[in-house]
Amino acid sequence: MITDVSQLRVEARALVSFGVERYEDAVVYAALRRYLLDVGGVPSAAWGTLPDVSGDLRKGWATALGARVDEAGAARDGLEQMADKILQAATDYVGADLELAVEFDLVNRDVTGYLPISEGYARAVHIRQGGDGVLPQPTYRRLPDDRPAPVFPPNNDRLNGIRHEELPTTRVVEAPIVISSDGDRLGISGGSTTIYENGEGDWLDQFVQEHRSTLLQLEALITQLSTDHRLPLNDLIVHAWRTAPKIIHNRADLMHSVANTYRELRTEMNQEVEQLQLHWEGTGVLAFRQYANAVGNYLAELEKQAQWLAEEGKKAADQLEGLRNAYAETGYERIGQLVQAVEEYWASVANRFSACANPEQALIQAIGAFVGALLKSEAHYVSALAELVRIDEQERAERPDLGSRAHDPIPFPRIEVDADAWSRWSHEYWRPSS
Repeated sequence: MITDVSQLRVEARALVSFGVERYEDAVVYAALRRYLLDVGGVPSAAWGTLPDVSGDLRKGWATALGARVDEAGAARDGLEQMADKILQAATDYVGADLELAVEFDLVNRDVTGYLPISEGYARAVHIRQGGDGVLPQPTYRRLPDDRPAPVFPPNNDRLNGIRHEELPTTRVVEAPIVISSDGDRLGISGGSTTIYENGEGDWLDQFVQEHRSTLLQLEALITQLSTDHRLPLNDLIVHAWRTAPKIIHNRADLMHSVANTYRELRTEMNQEVEQLQLHWEGTGVLAFRQYANAVGNYLAELEKQAQWLAEEGKKAADQLEGLRNAYAETGYERIGQLVQAVEEYWASVANRFSACANPEQALIQAIGAFVGALLKSEAHYVSALAELVRIDEQERAERPDLGSRAHDPIPFPRIEVDADAWSRWSHEYWRPSS
């Protein structure tokens, strides 16, 4: 049966209230840990395949996120221990077992949905007089497919969005080859082609969709001619096209909710420590306040860590978006030359086939003619290096610092008194203020 706390003495109510609030905090930190694992789990493919960029960003984010997950677990364990000792002290002071109702009044609407799936979640907590605490140590599952299933409110578009993400993908379509001629021009259609789906809808995606056929056609010719010329689509553009900065930006921005939750609970705890001291005095209370202040400072640091993770993640998304824009700009500047090269080649092939009776020889001559076009294209490629240098410079200038050792996990403050001291305070040190 739930204890009627209103019938307890005022100093007992203060202890009970503080202990229950810290129990609720511990569960919220367990929810934060789940939130970080779920919302912070940026799909690996979203980082794209940009050489020396995507891999570093992917690894840096995973490392920084893992540190924040460890911190949330440490906060959960530390606040659980505090709740254990304070509630045990309250029960021993009252001299009776307590059954206390628990109400989670968390303001942050993003994290709230993760509470029911958190370790230690309950609507009531039982404390036995003379016991050794009320909360079991949590066991964290760390399986790769360990994903919580919180229920998001329908109006929370940001969180619901992570359940409906579409990553850029490519698929190859095979169609019969058709050769046709209008008398002056030879045309070939069909065969194997690549379809680019679920793009970002930005300038780079529009460029790829608009000029995909021309680029693939040119690359097929380059490959057929056995040259070492870089393929503009598959060697350069596609690596940036595979990135999904919108997905990264949304998930990184949602990390602000972790920082906001740390701030919310820290502010409440600091106020409640002051209120608790109004009803109790003695060396035990002073020692406890010192420790509670250390915990408050610790939570302030975790807030900064979560804030840093959010900002660096958004910076990474902005960097990838900038690279996409740079590739799109370069592509639009150069596509006219590529289109002209393809048209000249097909015109050359058509003219040679119509002028002689030996198509194989004519094709060889056409390939020879195209070699000259390739040399001209190589000159275009050299001039394009200026744009690529600008892209490299942008990557350098905007690179986030996700792998920094300055943001390794912060350990929870150590208790400077022995483990049974808080329980003894109910008999030796917890004296009601007069």
